Amino acid sequence: MANALSSSADRLSSAKSIETARLIVRQPGKLQELTNLLETFENLNARVSERTGEDRSGDLGGAGTGAAGGQQGTQGVSARDLAIQNIPAVDIMQKKLAQHIHQEAQKLETLARTVSRSPAPGSAHKLNELYAKIRRLHALIYDILEASIEVLKRFFIRVFIDQQPIL
Repeated sequence: MANALSSSADRLSSAKSIETARLIVRQPGKLQELTNLLETFENLNARVSERTGEDRSGDLGGAGTGAAGGQQGTQGVSARDLAIQNIPAVDIMQKKLAQHIHQEAQKLETLARTVSRSPAPGSAHKLNELYAKIRRLHALIYDILEASIEVLKRFFIRVFIDQQPIL
């Protein structure tokens, strides 16, 4: 019994020595090293110059498109607004959206055929994702045929005018 207690005490003391070996604390560097580091950061700011005078446009990040942007703002109606005003009839929108989604599904099906022949690792996962997208696109065609006019208009604007991806 006493032998078991001494062996458990030895295990605890060896565990504590392992923990203290892992917890090594380093003292911070000398004050002179820290001041040198801070001085290099200050000198870096002095060497790099980012002023608005380099761009000449006035808007930071605009890269000189100030004149063209000003003309568009005074015009009043953007190209997107004109395209929204000229949206076709509901039947034509449904037909165009269904055709566009069907073409997207065909592209994914051809990609799925090539991925199915690929022996690369991860191709089965990619193939599974492609088939899931194809199923969602076919379900979306069905939903478009039953959607309200407002939903159809929003989806048409998103796909054809804003040219955003379907899924």
